Formats: sequence, C-alpha cells, structure tokens
Amino acid sequence: MEMYLTYHKVLDKLELFQQNYCCLNSFGYGNLVDFGKNVSGQTVTYPYLFVVPLSVSYDQNTTTYQLSTIFADRLNENLDNEKDAVSDMSLAARQLLSEIWRGNLQDYFDAPLPVNGQPFMERFNDYVAGVALDLNLIVYEDINACEQWIVVTPSVTPSMTPTMTPSPTINFTPTQTPSNTSTPTVTPTITRTPQVTPTPSSTPPTDNPAALGALWWIDFTDASTLTTSFGNITQALDKVSNVAFTAGPGGPTYDSTGYLGVSGDVQTNASQLKNPVVYGTTTPDFTWFGRVYDDGVSQRGGKIIAGAIQPGYPSFTFQGMFDLNTNPYPPGPIWTFKTVVQDVNTNIQVATWTNVAHRVYWVGSTEYSEVWENGSIIASGTTSGAATIYPDPVWSLMFDGGIDFNTEQFYFDKKLSNAEMAQMFTYLNNKY
Repeated sequence: MEMYLTYHKVLDKLELFQQNYCCLNSFGYGNLVDFGKNVSGQTVTYPYLFVVPLSVSYDQNTTTYQLSTIFADRLNENLDNEKDAVSDMSLAARQLLSEIWRGNLQDYFDAPLPVNGQPFMERFNDYVAGVALDLNLIVYEDINACEQWIVVTPSVTPSMTPTMTPSPTINFTPTQTPSNTSTPTVTPTITRTPQVTPTPSSTPPTDNPAALGALWWIDFTDASTLTTSFGNITQALDKVSNVAFTAGPGGPTYDSTGYLGVSGDVQTNASQLKNPVVYGTTTPDFTWFGRVYDDGVSQRGGKIIAGAIQPGYPSFTFQGMFDLNTNPYPPGPIWTFKTVVQDVNTNIQVATWTNVAHRVYWVGSTEYSEVWENGSIIASGTTSGAATIYPDPVWSLMFDGGIDFNTEQFYFDKKLSNAEMAQMFTYLNNKY
C-alpha cells in the first residue's frame, strides 16, 4: 500500500474515480456552500460528486481523513425522477466503496465498514437528489520526525586525485570511507487491518460535550439517534445517557436543510421532546449551547429551545429557557434568555446559522447571566437575590410557536470556565 498519501492526493484519487465511473460527469470539493461548482469553479454537469472535508485525525501509524462525499443528480421540474436519482447515486456511492476495498483505490487508503449514507431529495439551489456518504479514509504513515521527508542520496564516491609536487614517486590512494554513505533502513510498523472501528462522524474524537461532562446532548445531525414517523421526530436519543427524549404525534419536523444533512425544524405547536430522566438535585449554575437558524421569513415567536419544568408545581418554573420574541416592528426580533429571576435580550442574526450559549452562575447573592454568540459575550446582566435550587427538573425541548431550525443543543448542570466555553465553540465550529 502506498504510504504518506497527502490530502491533495486523496482528492486526486477521488476525482480519478469520478472520471472513470460511467455515471458521474463532474467533480468538486470544498465547503458545503460551494456545492454546484467543479474543481475549476465552473457550473457542474450532473450527475456530480462533491467532497466536503470535515476533519483530519492523526494516529501513530495512520492519518484519517473524514469526508462527506455527496453524490447528486439533477431533478426534473416535475420531480418525477426522485427515486431514480437516489437509486443511481446510491449505486455510485457503493461503487466507490468497491473501488476502495477491491478495486483501483485499494492500494491507497482504507475505508472502514459499515459506512453511513444519508439519502436526500430536493436539496441545494439546483434542486438535486442523491446520497451523502460519510467516509473515513485511512492513510498509512508513521509519525517520524525524519522518515517521510528524508532524501536518500546514493553512496558518495569521492574523486580524490591529489597532485603531489615535487615528488612524483609518491602514489596516494585514499582508503577512507565517507561517513555519509549510510542508507537509513525504513521499517514501518504497519499492519493493514480491513475492519477498523471508525469514529462516528457526528462525534469528534476530543472536546465533545459528553467528554466535558454535559448533563444531556441532543444532536439532530446524527440520524442514528433519531426515530421519525411520517416526517416528524418521535424520539431523539440523549448522547450522554442514551435515554430518549420522546414526543407524541406531531413532533418537530425531520428536515434535510441543515448542515450534515439533517436538522430539527422547530414547527409551530410541535409536540415537545421530553426527557424522562430524573437527574437529582441541580445547581443554580448552568451553561446551555445550541446551533440555531432563523430565516427571518417564516412565522416566528415563542419558545424554541429548552426549559426545566418542575414536577408538582402549579405553573411552569424555568431554570433556563430561550425565547425568540418577534415583533414585526423595531426593535424586534430579539432572543430572550430567561432565568428564574431575570431576562437578557440580544439582537438576533437572521438567515445565519449561529452558535449560541447561555451561561448563568451565582457569586454570593448576585446572579450573572451571559449570552455568548460564536465564542464572544454579546449581552449580559446581573440580579441580586437568593440562589434557588430546583430538585429533579424534567427537561423538554419546547418547539413551540415558531418555524426555525436547530441542529443540536447540549446542557451543562454547571458553569463552564472561559477555556471550556472556547472548547465547545471550537467543537461546533469544527463540526459545521
């Protein structure tokens, strides 16, 4: 197997596959927003293979390139070829796996099986359908400070013809052996193992919410954690406890408009996804993260993120909640981040995927409430009073009174440090 295959060469090999496969006419790569362009930046001819680099993971003897390979074909205006497009592109995706395992690409990299593919229809500006295949391409290369860069020079034979004057009878024959004639022996410790357990594409290897001690974590980009019925999400597994948030009929819509192919669509009056776990006594400090999108057009307003509903109380008491309060007149719309005793308002970014966080903590009798956006504090407030601890909260994802998008959210039953906040924003930035 060829070693030290660079990122450039990996993309070249995938483009070579496209050129040799009968049913793919164009190739492109880049961020998802560049979809629809080929390697020359021109408009593509469908069917089309587009590669989105996601991450690079380095191990002792391997480097893993995590890619999303999108096989797409153009839909007819009446959409009568949706099933054909998905079927044809699924065959193309399987052909790529066949080439890696038993064909022309097997000498360059491995792709651990099974591999997840997500069918999609009516996606992107060109209105296409097909399959998005998440690949972990493993390249074999040793971590060695000099091995991959060394230039082996042939043994040096010095030309030493001294001119001895004035004694012509002296014959000088050099017998010394230059010290730089050794040729290093490279012996990589590599064992090609066909079945390598892949790292799930939705969970980066480090600095994910679970590793940092999240209380719960819902990820609408991870289709393996979702159960749907007639286009609605009926349950979403908590990736920390593996216990499902469940909803009755009419739960949030399962939509394919978000990054990585899936997002939770916050639908008007959708059934709440509720968590049955009783966590025990909580603290008044918490940190919530979410990735949200408001298109600025659809019906808006109402609770769209999360709240802690206390059992046995005659009315709802929220430990932390995120409202989208929309007034069609200035100064709306605003995000309202709620705690038990205070609200913090901030201007909303419209038509933009935004990483947001709400950090609440107490110092003595003062409550600090901070709203973070893309890694920076954009609004904050303080309130004096007494910290209140609510036992046994029941968490719900509200999905109430608006149409907006939410790819994932996670909650810490503690105040994260500034360094930990940066880690979580880095996790979101790297993933999306």
